[in-house]
Amino acid sequence: MEAVKKKLLSCMFLLHVLCSYRRYEKTGIMDRCLECSHYKRFLREMAEQDLLVMDEIDEIRRTEVWK
Repeated sequence: MEAVKKKLLSCMFLLHVLCSYRRYEKTGIMDRCLECSHYKRFLREMAEQDLLVMDEIDEIRRTEVWK
């Protein structure tokens, strides 16, 4: 019987991070990602980035000066 090759996947959300799930697992991608700490970190960083962009837009509207 041939051994099952265990291969790590690349994280879909963060560069240079390997997914802790194995390719042979039968779970769906979103099933495993919704509980992953890397996914939660990605969401947090995106929310912070959104706030910075919205603050910059508000400043542009307030001062009517484009940087």
